[in-house]
Amino acid sequence: MSESNPLPLPTPGTQVIDRTVLLLRLLATFRSKGARLTDLASEADLPPSTAHRILKRLAQHRLVSQDDSGQCYSLGSLAYELGLGHGGEADTVQRHRPLIERVVRETGATGFLLMRSGFDSLCIDRLEPETPREMSAMTIGDRLPLGVGVGGMVLLAELPAEEAARVISGNRSVYQRFARTAGQRLHEDLARAVADGHVVRRSPVTPGIVGFGLPLRVGRAPADLALSGALMASEFPPAERRKILAGVQKMIAEHLAGHLAAGRA
Repeated sequence: MSESNPLPLPTPGTQVIDRTVLLLRLLATFRSKGARLTDLASEADLPPSTAHRILKRLAQHRLVSQDDSGQCYSLGSLAYELGLGHGGEADTVQRHRPLIERVVRETGATGFLLMRSGFDSLCIDRLEPETPREMSAMTIGDRLPLGVGVGGMVLLAELPAEEAARVISGNRSVYQRFARTAGQRLHEDLARAVADGHVVRRSPVTPGIVGFGLPLRVGRAPADLALSGALMASEFPPAERRKILAGVQKMIAEHLAGHLAAGRA
């Protein structure tokens, strides 16, 4: 079953687990700045008292932490420690790092590798060009709802229409927090991404920056990895975009072909 498929209906005694996992996932999308109880409860569609009870217990287990005021929640130290024990993404990063390095070197972009994680995208690698510039606030470990950001939109566009609709429905309340990067144009942007097979978009957050995203697709299966880059608009003019994107697509194809030949894709 694909990660983005809805979970089976909860059985007696498991509903609290689903609610707990949802709260942890939502906390991760708030990054290190943390989230207020009211925001978490609203996006999880839970009564504040229920969300507070779960968060309080998670804090006792160090899976959640609170700021000094006790009003803001973020992921706790145990969540970090447990993540270190997984290491599954390290192999993926190592396998695709040469591709990201090549794209960064040949385009001058800040490069990112993103993976699909349920209803979200997760940044698992970021590389700067030789002359770093402030391109994007996205860092390794950042989690965003699918459809937010060029890489997240690419991954959403890879899904079958019914599955993409379930993701959009499941993220509806979360998208409100990302209105500048999703908002009313989400369906329009998704249709264009499906038709084009890539995404190009001016940054709605950082003026003068243009992002591009392409899937790392093997065979006919939907890609669960995407490559994205951020460039100054002056370095990515409309007249040159088709040529630059064709070059990146060629790099991706050569990279994946090499891994297929080695049986590692």
